[in-house]
Amino acid sequence: MLTSGGFEYSLPMRKAFQEGPGVKGWCFYGSPYNTGDGIEMAILVGAALAKVSKSASRIEPSFPHGENYEKKGLKMGAMSRVSSSPNSCIVDNYGKRYTAEDIITDSTKPYRYQFYKEAVRYDMLNMIYPRVPSWAIFDENRREAGALISTTNSTAGYSFLPWSEDNMDAINRGWILKGDTLEELAAKIKADPENRELITAETLAETIRKFNEYCAAGEDKEFGRNPATMGPIEKPPFYAMKHYPGGPNTKGGIDADAQRRVLDWEGKPIPRLFTAGEISSVFKFTYQAGGNLTECIVCGRVAGRNAAAMEPWS
Repeated sequence: MLTSGGFEYSLPMRKAFQEGPGVKGWCFYGSPYNTGDGIEMAILVGAALAKVSKSASRIEPSFPHGENYEKKGLKMGAMSRVSSSPNSCIVDNYGKRYTAEDIITDSTKPYRYQFYKEAVRYDMLNMIYPRVPSWAIFDENRREAGALISTTNSTAGYSFLPWSEDNMDAINRGWILKGDTLEELAAKIKADPENRELITAETLAETIRKFNEYCAAGEDKEFGRNPATMGPIEKPPFYAMKHYPGGPNTKGGIDADAQRRVLDWEGKPIPRLFTAGEISSVFKFTYQAGGNLTECIVCGRVAGRNAAAMEPWS
């Protein structure tokens, strides 16, 4: 029975399967011990794969910290609390907004964990991914309002990632950029190699000016963001935090049938091999909180019954 989770922290599988810049351009905040071992074992006995590039992902911050970063060059992700909060907005590497930020985390919508599709959009003419990374821009009001990532669960909640409620530890570590003016902040973003010198101070300042106008009017005339989530970015200093495509876990992997038997490339069951959970998720295109736990229990029971009903080897 293979139920060993996804491949969030597997460098070779990220290279092989993730959309866009699969290694440095993604992050996950699930268990750092999900390294795709079960998928590799299944491949060795002839298992087929299904929709391996799919994941429960939107955009999340990540940071150069932890054992997996040291060994593999993979940043550790966190669950964002700033991407759709007041006194903040999301911009691309040019310094322009590209979405109604509230849809990134709107729990009433089934597509919130598909937002990564927007983040990995490719600029064919310029041959770049302009939204990897994206940047959460916010002001001192938001910094003072509380932690910018979840500190009760995920990587910070389980002590994989350090974080202080006032966010100052991350600022002092350089994980969050700080500028007394938007122009100073833009210069620091531009100096980051991942920005590729795409941003200009003029563009960022104009973006924030228009955003603040929408906040004052109570209507986002560009993207239709929910006014209840809006608040102006006006109190210095100003801050920027990188966000990458990512989320709790990958979802594609081993192909299986309704009896949870692992299938080969001809669609035939591999004898005595069963699977359940994220490693062979049935929710490959969407996700709601707790969905993977539910399917692990439901599919695990199905797989367990079928495995237990088999005749023992003599």
